[in-house]
Amino acid sequence: MSTTRMLTTEEFDYMKKYQSFTENRSQHQSMKRKLLREIINLYGEKFYRLHEGTRKALDRLCWFAAEKGFCFPGSTYLGKTYEKSKGTIDRHLKELRKQGQIITVYRRCPLNNGKGNPVHLFVNHPYFNHWVKYLQLDLESNVEADVKAENTEITWESKSEKTKKQSTYNLSLKDLNKYIRNGVDFKLSSDYLPSFIPTTFKSTVSPFFPYADDIYELWGKVRVAYKMSGLDKPLEDLVHIAVQAFKETVFAYKKKRIKNTFTAYFYGTLRGLFSVERRREVQKDSNNLYFYNFLEV
Repeated sequence: MSTTRMLTTEEFDYMKKYQSFTENRSQHQSMKRKLLREIINLYGEKFYRLHEGTRKALDRLCWFAAEKGFCFPGSTYLGKTYEKSKGTIDRHLKELRKQGQIITVYRRCPLNNGKGNPVHLFVNHPYFNHWVKYLQLDLESNVEADVKAENTEITWESKSEKTKKQSTYNLSLKDLNKYIRNGVDFKLSSDYLPSFIPTTFKSTVSPFFPYADDIYELWGKVRVAYKMSGLDKPLEDLVHIAVQAFKETVFAYKKKRIKNTFTAYFYGTLRGLFSVERRREVQKDSNNLYFYNFLEV
């Protein structure tokens, strides 16, 4: 997710001087591995098929962010360092934003007072919520804006070109290569989804969204909403909430209650249900304090 939020000089100086989360190289390496593991889970097996330079660039981003939860290396710098184009680096950063791995804000350009170099906040870092509060980021509004922008994208095609439409569910490798070479936008069925997306969620969503890209995007919103909630339980134990949020969104769509977009409404429903679950956690912790068994000490 990206935001038009621009950092003042004072804010950026504060961020750079903020106390490091890691105290030594071992802790730094451990946090880097944690951030990178989330990205690997996002890409699935595809990660290991990426060009070595791309994998090293993603690794370096995580290394920079491990200390304080954010990093600001330029795409040009990473591209030159690991022999990749700026466009390639930008494309992967865009994917990380889309899938809720990073939030990008911007430094203010001193020349024209406009948008300057990006600063990437890592959602899976323990300092993430601190930066959200400090910078007063309205992430829910930005999610809706991102979804709206995606929905308004138009593919312009020449009227003289007649692209033959055919199912791509069972393409042979030869046919697949032909489609890729010709730049044809083909759809993959839900069978091609990465393994980290829970089967329960997939089976619930696929009757309404049969394509892998759509389900992949919806699960990305689940991950963002989960990170924002501050829940202690792992996401794997909360899949039933994501399923319930989707069912409620479908019901709202059926009743014509959705004024914006399906994805934005789904995200808002997730935030509400996760907030209720978080209150349960806090209440449970409070009760445990009151009824602590001192005889077991």
